[in-house]
Amino acid sequence: MSAEEPTPIRTKSARPRAMAVVAGLIVAIAAVGVVAVLLLPWQNLSSQRRSIDHATETLARLQAETSHLDQRVAEAKDPVVVERIAREQLSLVREGDTLYRLNVDPADAVSLPLAWPLPGVAHLLEGADR
Repeated sequence: MSAEEPTPIRTKSARPRAMAVVAGLIVAIAAVGVVAVLLLPWQNLSSQRRSIDHATETLARLQAETSHLDQRVAEAKDPVVVERIAREQLSLVREGDTLYRLNVDPADAVSLPLAWPLPGVAHLLEGADR
C-alpha cells in the first residue's frame, strides 16, 4: 500500500444486526408461548376451584335440608305428634272427647268508636244479629 492510497474502511455488515433482531423476536415469541402455556392451566384450575366451592356449598345446604326433612319424617311417625297436629291444624277430636263450641256475637265482642271511618264494618257487625 502506498501512502497515496486510502485504506479501505470496512463497513459493518447488516447481517449480524438482522440476526440479532430475528433472535430477539424468537426469544420474545418463545416467552409469550411459555406464559400462555403456564397461564391457561392456571385459569382452568381457578375455574375448577370455583366449581368445587359452589358444589361444596350446595352439598352442605342439601345435607342440612335432608337432615331437617328426616327429623320431620321421624316426628310424623310419632302418634303423639300426629294427634297434636290433627287437633291443632285440622280441629279433629277423639271419640269420647267433649267438644265445646262458643258462639259469640261479633257486635258484642267488638265495639267501634263513634268516629269510625269505615261504615261498611259497622254494617257487617249489625248484620251478624240476623
